[in-house]
Amino acid sequence: MRQIDLDVILSLLRSVGEELRESFRALQAAAEPEQMMEAFHRIDGGAAQAIRQELGAFYPHIAWLEERDADGPRALDGECWLCDPIDGALQFLRGIPFWAISLTLLRDGEPVFCAVFDVMNGEMFHAVEGRGAFRNGRRIGVNSGSSHRNSVLATNHPPFASAQPRMLALAASALSAVQAEATAVRNLGSVALQLAYVACGRLDGFWQYGEDGVNCVGAALLVREAGGRTSTADGLSYHPHSASLVAAPPGAHASLLLTLNGSSCLAAA
Repeated sequence: MRQIDLDVILSLLRSVGEELRESFRALQAAAEPEQMMEAFHRIDGGAAQAIRQELGAFYPHIAWLEERDADGPRALDGECWLCDPIDGALQFLRGIPFWAISLTLLRDGEPVFCAVFDVMNGEMFHAVEGRGAFRNGRRIGVNSGSSHRNSVLATNHPPFASAQPRMLALAASALSAVQAEATAVRNLGSVALQLAYVACGRLDGFWQYGEDGVNCVGAALLVREAGGRTSTADGLSYHPHSASLVAAPPGAHASLLLTLNGSSCLAAA
């Protein structure tokens, strides 16, 4: 991987974040689907264009991976940026301040750098492969919990759930099983930000069913660089096209997998 200037990249995200924050504060909460889509495409598209232009000027050799191209394996060859300017778009459009900018650098489909900027709280999470994870420049780590039981966890519904009935069934079964063992299970909104919260110890773990590499693959690097583990719900290595993700400190990851595997057997019965 060619050298990238972290100061330049993080400064760019902060600058774009300031504009998004102003748009968020000025936006009237949208209720109708047409209004929501119009506002989303206008604001998200403008932020994406600003980030793309700046990164293209500094790193013309690195491609830009559109979200709609993420399913094409050829698009993942070499180095490319994967950006979600508003991860947590529904919260943004409804005036709920839990959304973030997510930017990932992929090399042959694997994340080597990720930044997740919690704009409303001014918290910049970033990780570089092999160099650790950080929040506003200070190293972070997952907590020391040995089990997911009696812990605080987060999950998210499968993306486009109505089109994935099997994933929806697995998610429902898993939620029921895990809630019976944990202190609390929450869905906070932005997937990347929830994974960042696992990385810094605020959450004891996160899981999700359904393919969601755009939001998960970079932030999963944050968890690993913070000392946590990531895998599929089956315990296999996680990659951008995986159909599930489990991220937690080592002990909680192992126990959570056992519960999820048991719940998946019940869902299949």
